[in-house]
Amino acid sequence: MHIFVYPPLGTLTSVHKPQVRFRVYFAYSLAERVCAEDGKVEIWTNIYNDEWQGIPLEHVVSDGAHPELAFIDLKQLEPASSMLQFSLDIDVAALPAHLRRFEFTVRWRSSNLVDWKWVGGFEHNASVTVYRPLPRTRAPVSFWQQQLKAMLQPTTEPESTSSGYIADSWHASSSGASCLIRPHSSDNDILCQMAAVERYLAFVRKDHFWIIPQYGSSSIETGKFEVVILLVELSSGVYAALMPFSLGSTLSHGAVLTVQPSNYVCLQPASRIRTEPVRVAVGFNLDPHTAVQDAMHRVQQSIPPMRGQIISLPEPAPAHACSLDRNRGYCTWNGFYQNITHDSLISTLSTIRDAAHQHDHLPFAWVLIDDGWQMVDKYDGYGRLYDIYANSEKFPGQLKQTADALTKLGIQRVGVWHTLWGYWGGIDPAGPLAERYKLVKCYRTWSPVVKGESDVWLISPEFVHEFYDSFYFWLSEQGVSFVKVDYQAAFESLDSYDDRSSEASRKPIIEMYDAYYNAMEHAALKYFGSGCIVYCMAQSPHLITRAMRLQQQCTTEDGSAERMVLRNSDDYFPDVIASHGWHLNCNMANTVWSRCLSKYFTGDWDMYQPHRAESHVHAVARIVSGGLVYMTGQAADFTADSMCDLGINEHMVPHAQSLLDSDCLFADMTKVPAILGSTIVVPGNDSVVIALFNVSSDLAVTPISLCSMYSTAIERQSGIQAALFTLATAGIAHPSSGEYFAIHQKSTNRLHIVPSSLTWVLPQ
Repeated sequence: MHIFVYPPLGTLTSVHKPQVRFRVYFAYSLAERVCAEDGKVEIWTNIYNDEWQGIPLEHVVSDGAHPELAFIDLKQLEPASSMLQFSLDIDVAALPAHLRRFEFTVRWRSSNLVDWKWVGGFEHNASVTVYRPLPRTRAPVSFWQQQLKAMLQPTTEPESTSSGYIADSWHASSSGASCLIRPHSSDNDILCQMAAVERYLAFVRKDHFWIIPQYGSSSIETGKFEVVILLVELSSGVYAALMPFSLGSTLSHGAVLTVQPSNYVCLQPASRIRTEPVRVAVGFNLDPHTAVQDAMHRVQQSIPPMRGQIISLPEPAPAHACSLDRNRGYCTWNGFYQNITHDSLISTLSTIRDAAHQHDHLPFAWVLIDDGWQMVDKYDGYGRLYDIYANSEKFPGQLKQTADALTKLGIQRVGVWHTLWGYWGGIDPAGPLAERYKLVKCYRTWSPVVKGESDVWLISPEFVHEFYDSFYFWLSEQGVSFVKVDYQAAFESLDSYDDRSSEASRKPIIEMYDAYYNAMEHAALKYFGSGCIVYCMAQSPHLITRAMRLQQQCTTEDGSAERMVLRNSDDYFPDVIASHGWHLNCNMANTVWSRCLSKYFTGDWDMYQPHRAESHVHAVARIVSGGLVYMTGQAADFTADSMCDLGINEHMVPHAQSLLDSDCLFADMTKVPAILGSTIVVPGNDSVVIALFNVSSDLAVTPISLCSMYSTAIERQSGIQAALFTLATAGIAHPSSGEYFAIHQKSTNRLHIVPSSLTWVLPQ
């Protein structure tokens, strides 16, 4: 017998709704039927006046009007399995006024048992924090100032009159407020001590290149990780988001928080980027997403332009007819890695085209030739770029021959990969590039890409514009119209130019960082047009604040200009099965902040590989990402059956990022047996997509109200249609009045028509 409990045991759940909902599900075999159907179920809890007691749950009987939907193939558990549901709803208003948090576990017994059986082990109770509804009317600034005072405690001694920080520039809105805070003294290493924290979501730097979510409760434990954005749920029920930034004179406005034991918060510039002074933007709101949005908006308003100038970018070339985010693509990486050649690529794509029996063209419109095409001394993290041209042994006709052959296969757009330095190890000092451009010698510290230290030669900042102009002009002549630029945050692994002991020598690294970005972006717009850059390994505070400056310069509000592309997470690893849940969870979480850059960037959740057990999951995830949808793999991966699965994204690309359900914000959903959910309003289509995934390693159960998720989505944009995508499901509904949802269950090929008011469960 399998027993599922919601809220999950062993976790902390926050309830901001009028009712606390308890659900227990029994999946039982025929032999266990009598035991299960004649059973009694109770929660054992201290919810009333701290006195532990049993409260019975009611057996819910499904009927035709309110069918019990369980998206699980019960045969996965045991043959002839069935499911029972027990339910209990407790009104928050009926609970003791002083109640803030309670615990519970579950016990059950059948009529032929004297003793109770317990679900879960010792000290494996569920904890639930209850919030009373806060007024939705506009609160005075003094209310939000009180929230800040309760959250950030001064670090000085009680008898001292000085504070650890100063808050000013308050802006209030209908549902929240924002402000800027700065250290009371520039000598303060510790800004404050955080208090009144119930749960937190910290976006931390995994290394120089990626941002990942970390979760926890009142004690913020981020270790040595640098925090880029910190979102907290306060004991008052208010959400607060903190984002540090620098007011330096260059474009390098990145800054980070570090959290020491006892929640002491330190404020500093981002690694190796020496700019000052440093500030923190704080957003308060009753909605967690809006709190992050408000904090990032304050940063965007506050960071100064470069020495009083806007970033100088040229008038872009005409936009390409095949936009990356509205057409499916193919990437060579997982299919070939660095062994890509002209012959292997054309042969593979020809075979894929022939496999599409009902089509006379490839199932994608653009191709990205990833690492492996360039002239380098070796294809690894130490490899250096010899010249800008293609490896003639792999591409005997250079890229022009390959682009022409791809065009004949129906490919509309071709892109290539390179790093911001040219290649992983920079420039070959003995090659022709060293003769054409001045090089500077830099020292690279340890990084995950190169697990060691090394010297690298880079083109000097005063010549990098000339290099990129020549490089991208040649690529455009070869038929290339977009680039994936990798390893962008690697500048933060550079310790100095030549003198590793000189602090002053680190300043040019900042100037080089921005010089490379300016040169690359200028040449890309000049020769390829808008929407032509995929930014990869670039999730640094430096790029985030740079994007904010570029967003300020954007003049189009209607989305007519194609946006650049930003990788939203670390790589997709098809052969690491345990990584798939985390990959989806990380991407969903990162949209909390990356969606605030959507005026300049569209998202990229990386490629996925068809003809695998999890392929349709990744296909659905890429759709609801609102960004790029592209595949990888060998010809054998693109069978007729696997290409049928690709049809689910044939006509449904939302072009807007999903909004992660608030119930999923403060927990690592890969470790919780519950459903990861999000919604997305499709612009111009009056429809709402609801995405549900189980990213844990266990069967997951969560009572889901489609109507509630739908209503939350249309608060931001009106709509009358609904679409649903799940881990094992891809379906779309077009109800005339929004009263019903149609759900297609892929595993059983069943179509369920359910009322929108139905609360249902999705165990996977």
